[in-house]
Amino acid sequence: MIETEVPRKNKASFEKLIKVIRQRNYKKATEYTYLRYNLDFLLFADKPAEKVVTKDIEKYIEHLRKKKVSSSTIQINISSLKMFFEEVLDMNVFQDFRRPAREYKTPKVLSQKEISILLDSASESNRSHLLCALAYFGGLRVGEIIRLKWGQFDLTKKTIKVDSPIPTQNRIVFMDSELQKVLKKFEKEVGTEKSAFLFPGKYEGTHLTSRNVERLVGDLAKTAGIKTQVTLFTLRHSRAIHQLAEGKSLEDIRDFLGHKSLATTESYLPIRKNLRPQVRQKHIQDALKEIKRKYKY
Repeated sequence: MIETEVPRKNKASFEKLIKVIRQRNYKKATEYTYLRYNLDFLLFADKPAEKVVTKDIEKYIEHLRKKKVSSSTIQINISSLKMFFEEVLDMNVFQDFRRPAREYKTPKVLSQKEISILLDSASESNRSHLLCALAYFGGLRVGEIIRLKWGQFDLTKKTIKVDSPIPTQNRIVFMDSELQKVLKKFEKEVGTEKSAFLFPGKYEGTHLTSRNVERLVGDLAKTAGIKTQVTLFTLRHSRAIHQLAEGKSLEDIRDFLGHKSLATTESYLPIRKNLRPQVRQKHIQDALKEIKRKYKY
C-alpha cells in the first residue's frame, strides 16, 4: 500500500479509486503504480480531485518533463490519471487534453563479444546460465521464461512449446545446440518433473518473479564489466539483431520472436515510424545494411 498519507480533502475520492482497482484484481505492482501516480498528482495539484481541471493536468505533465521523467513513465501517469478521473469520478478533464507523443528509443544491442562475456559470467550458476540462454538463444520474453515448465520441452524434437501470457504469441521454438547444452546441465542439477516450473519461486507452486530475474541479470552484467544496463529484453533484442546481421529475413525474426505483425519486428530497427511507405522501405534497407556491417561475425 502507499506509504504517503492521502490529504483529507481527497480521502473519499481516493477510497473510490482503491475500491475500483481492487475489483479489477490488478497485479500488486499495477495497483501500486496507479495509486502512487494519482496520489503524486493530487499532492501536486493541492485541491480536491472533484475540482481538478484540464490545466492542472497539463501543469503536472510539464512538471514531470522538467524533472526529466521518461516518456514511457509520463504515458503511464496519464493512463493512471485518465482511469481515475474518467472511470472513477466520471469527469471529462481529458476531453481537451492533448496527449504528448510517445518517444521511442532504439533498444541497446550488445555485441557478440559482450554476449560471450555475459554468458561466461552467468555459467558459474546453471540457473543463471539457462535464464540468459533462453532469452538470447531462445528469444523468449521474461514473462515466458519465468512461466516455463519442464513439460513444455521436447528434448527429442529439440523444441520448446512457449505458452505466452498473450495467447496470440504462443509458438514452438527450436533449440539450437548452445541452448540444449545449457539446458542439459541444468536438468542434471534439478530434475525434470513435467508439472514443475524451471525456476520455482519462494513458495510452493510459484515461479520466480520478473523483478527478481531482471535484478539477477543486471547484477550479472555488472559483474561481467558491461557498462550499459542489461535486461532479458536486451538479450532477446541483441539476438534478433545478430540474426539479421547473419542474413536472416525480417519474416524469420518475426516468427522467432513470436511477433504477430511484421511491423512490430521492423520497430526493432533504428528507423523513424512516421515515414511514407516508400521512404520507410529505403530506411529499413539502409538499417539492415548497417546492422550487417556492424554486427556480422
